[in-house]
Amino acid sequence: MSTTDTNPDVRAQIEANRGIAKNLELLIPGLHGYRALEDVRAADSIVRNQVSDKLDQCKSNLEDLRSQMVANNDFTNLTNVGSLIAQVQQISGEVRHSQQGYSGFAANIKIDQGKLNKLYEYDYDFVSSALALQGKTSIAYDPMAPNSVQTTLSDISNALRTLKQAWSVRMEAVESVLLK
Repeated sequence: MSTTDTNPDVRAQIEANRGIAKNLELLIPGLHGYRALEDVRAADSIVRNQVSDKLDQCKSNLEDLRSQMVANNDFTNLTNVGSLIAQVQQISGEVRHSQQGYSGFAANIKIDQGKLNKLYEYDYDFVSSALALQGKTSIAYDPMAPNSVQTTLSDISNALRTLKQAWSVRMEAVESVLLK
């Protein structure tokens, strides 16, 4: 992730917020690598939780749309909206609860800092996709033009596909790392 005002690098914030004990760990040869890996993992976890929160907001936006449609007796696209809600909920859960590499002293699966940083870079596309999806789900239902929601639902479906693809690319990278 690049360090800009619109897209801060969480890893730098994690490093800046190290306390005395964590800085001491960096001075001890056996603990230095452990601390660095834990910091990258913490940054990854923060990013994934924030993306999942955005997805939960997307789900809420779609539920609001569904409620507005029902209130206006527009039942033509409820199945499509319900399907999108279920898909968003599923991917949100996958993102929030996906497995991370463990950097402990006796880890079953070892992932070095370079690999963790590469995974974090994949998250940039993923975060961008989640933000785009959130923007598309922030819509107002127009009861005077109920058919206009079909175009919006198609756009949301495409944005969701893009998001799933970005997540899939990240997970393929994780699986490749884990299998080596």
